[in-house]
Amino acid sequence: RAGGEQVFQRLSGLPKVTIARPEAAFYAFFSVEGVDDTMAFCKKLAKEYKVGLAPGEAFGPGTGNIRLCFASGADRLSKGLDRIEAAIKAL
Repeated sequence: RAGGEQVFQRLSGLPKVTIARPEAAFYAFFSVEGVDDTMAFCKKLAKEYKVGLAPGEAFGPGTGNIRLCFASGADRLSKGLDRIEAAIKAL
């Protein structure tokens, strides 16, 4: 649960992000204002920011969502969130 709270606190503070408090054991879903093609955004994150996310459509929450797995240690998760934040701020 700590990882989910860490993700929620970091991403909910970003002006372009809409996120609900994670209910799943290891996953959070969020959307980013201005990101219409979540597959392209996830590919860009992987290539340019070295962080792996997945388009949320494949998992049920609907178009425009991105899935983040937070089953990791706090330090590693924090570094990943730093990269995600940088990518969102660069939009």
